[in-house]
Amino acid sequence: MKIVFVISHLTVFVGAGKFLMDYANKFCEKGHSITIVTQKIDRDKYQFNNKILLIEVGGPLPSNPFYWLKFKKIKKKFLNVLNNLDSKLFISLNFPSNYFCANIDERNRLKHIYYCLEPYRFFHDKRFYSNAPFFLKNISRLLRFYFKKYDIEGTMDADEVICISKFTRNRVKEFYNVEGLLHYIGIPITENDIYGKKELEIKNLLNLHRDGPIIFTLGLSHHLKGAKELIIIFSKILKQIPEAILLIGGWIIKENNLIIKKYIKRLKIPSANIVFYGFIKNNLLKDFYSQSTLTFYTALDESFGLIPLESMKNGTPVIAFEGGPSETILDGQNGYIIKNEDFNGFAQKAIKLIRDKNLYERFSKNSIEYIKTNWSFDNSFLELELILERINAED
Repeated sequence: MKIVFVISHLTVFVGAGKFLMDYANKFCEKGHSITIVTQKIDRDKYQFNNKILLIEVGGPLPSNPFYWLKFKKIKKKFLNVLNNLDSKLFISLNFPSNYFCANIDERNRLKHIYYCLEPYRFFHDKRFYSNAPFFLKNISRLLRFYFKKYDIEGTMDADEVICISKFTRNRVKEFYNVEGLLHYIGIPITENDIYGKKELEIKNLLNLHRDGPIIFTLGLSHHLKGAKELIIIFSKILKQIPEAILLIGGWIIKENNLIIKKYIKRLKIPSANIVFYGFIKNNLLKDFYSQSTLTFYTALDESFGLIPLESMKNGTPVIAFEGGPSETILDGQNGYIIKNEDFNGFAQKAIKLIRDKNLYERFSKNSIEYIKTNWSFDNSFLELELILERINAED
C-alpha cells in the first residue's frame, strides 16, 4: 500500500509522534510505501527509516498565534503537497490534519482515515479549556468560534475514524456523533529491553542516594498533565519516606514549571528531593523506567497514555488517575488506578508499594508479563494493517 500520514508537526517528543514513528517505520519495513507530511520535524528526536519520504511544508506552528491568522495559507501549503501525491490512502492524526485531508481534491478518489488519539481538547473538552491559563483560555474561545466546525467536518468526512481507546471512542461518539473503530496500539518489546545492558546508571549520573526510591514521571506537556497534583502527592510521600526522589523528565511547558516551583516552595519540599532531567532520548528511556521504583501518571482525563505501557514493559509499576489509563493498568495487579483528586489515596498506594517488597516484586513481574501478553506491537500492527487493507480495497 501507498500510505500518507498527515500530522501538524513533529517537534516535541510526545505520544502521538512516537506512535507515528513506530508504526510508520514498521509499515516501511513490511514493504509499504510511506510518506509523512507535516510542518516541521525535529530529526534528532524522531528517527525514521531512510526509505520514508518526509515532507515539511513549513510555517508557524499551532502554538504560535500567527498560525491561526495564516490558517488558510497553511491549509493551501498542505493541499499543494497532498493533491500531488501518488497515494489513495491518507491517515490524519489530529486537527487540523483531519480537515486538510477532508479537502483533498475529490477527483483523487482517496480514502481518508482519521486515527483519533483524542478529539481536539481546546474545542470539545470543557474542563480542559476552562482550566487553561488566562491567555490560552481566551484564545481557545476564538478558536472554537472560528475553527471547531472544521474539526467536525474533517472527522465526519473520514471514511473511517479509528480510536486509540474506549475513552476516546466514547468522546468521538459524544462530540461528533460518529461510531469509531477501536484499535489499541502495541508496545515494541525485546529481551534487550528487559535484560539488556544499561546505557546509564541513573543514581550515579544524578548523584542520588543509593537507597532512596525513585518516583519517575514525564510528559508534563499541557496544563491538565497534573503538575500541581504530582507535587502535592509527592509531599505526602515525603512525610513517611523522606529519602524518596521525584525524577521529572521530558519537556515541561512554562505554566507547569511555574506551578511546580510554586508548590515546592509552598509545601517546603527540599530541593534535593526533586530532580529535573529534561528531554530523554528514546534509547535511554528504558534505563529511566527500569531503574525507577514507580512511575506516576497524574494526567487528568487522559485519553490513553503511552507512559504507563512503556513503564510496565520495563517492570516498573504505575499509579495513575482514572481515564484512559484505566484501560491499560490492571488495578491492584501491576499498578493502581486512583480517582481524580484523591491525593491521599494516590500517596498511600505509592507508600504501600515502596515498603512492601513482596508486593512490589509481584507487581513488577506482572507488569512485564502483562505487556508481553496483551500489548504486542506486532499483533497491533497486523490488526492495523488489515484494517487499512480492507478500507483501501473498498469501492
